[in-house]
Amino acid sequence: MRSRHIPMSREQFDLLPCEIGWKQEYSDGVAHISPRMAIAYTSLPTQTPEISSVLTDIVLRPVLESYEPELMRCFQEAFADAFEYCDQTISQVKASAKQCLRHFFQGPFHRWLPASRIALVPANAPQAGTIAGAALVISQTRDKDWALLDMLYVSPAVQRKGLATALVASALNELHASGWRRLVSRYQLGNKPSQAWHRRFGFVEEPDLGVAQLRLNAAEHDLWRRRQAGLLDRGEEEQLVQQCNHWAQEVERLQRALAQGKRADAFAWQRFSPVASD
Repeated sequence: MRSRHIPMSREQFDLLPCEIGWKQEYSDGVAHISPRMAIAYTSLPTQTPEISSVLTDIVLRPVLESYEPELMRCFQEAFADAFEYCDQTISQVKASAKQCLRHFFQGPFHRWLPASRIALVPANAPQAGTIAGAALVISQTRDKDWALLDMLYVSPAVQRKGLATALVASALNELHASGWRRLVSRYQLGNKPSQAWHRRFGFVEEPDLGVAQLRLNAAEHDLWRRRQAGLLDRGEEEQLVQQCNHWAQEVERLQRALAQGKRADAFAWQRFSPVASD
């Protein structure tokens, strides 16, 4: 995946839809559209009814540290063309895979949990027995209030077949059986497939001032540009106005929390970090 650099007039640029996961900048007759590293945190209770996978031939296993080389290989395949590594080379993705997996197994501020799962390619398929995906779960707290889905990835060859759901469902069921109360996850706002998957699975976005401000800016810009272009009927305009009002109220609410010194109420990352749980 690469950033986009598109020749256009300033007037055309101003009427572009606002993509909150991307920075949109204009200079010298060119629109520069590059990733905005903005993260949304989500969570769901582990008492969610037990989820069964529709995949009958997939082999799921708990993670072992000896799987690290295979996990790195699958990571590189999964993220080679992903939003998170836009504009990066294969060598950079490989280096990041090594760093992320080292951190998962040996990070100083967390412990990795037995609920972590890998998926193996079925015996009747090419590359049988190799890792096709992983859901890696960690704990950063001293109690069992929440666990974090630190990494979730699936090899491109088996994406969009329910494997991510099978992996996280298995991890979630194990967490529930072990007494954990919530599973927290996160995604980049520019990663639309990840956002859609989280919502389908049942994750609910956590309140966050930064994300709310981005959503408010996007809603206000969309309302303005569609009015300018004459693209709105009455019903659509009312809907967009309601969106603007909703996000304006949310921004105001979270700003009040911040002004009162309640940073953990205003920013999701403050609630889900080693510092916040000390």
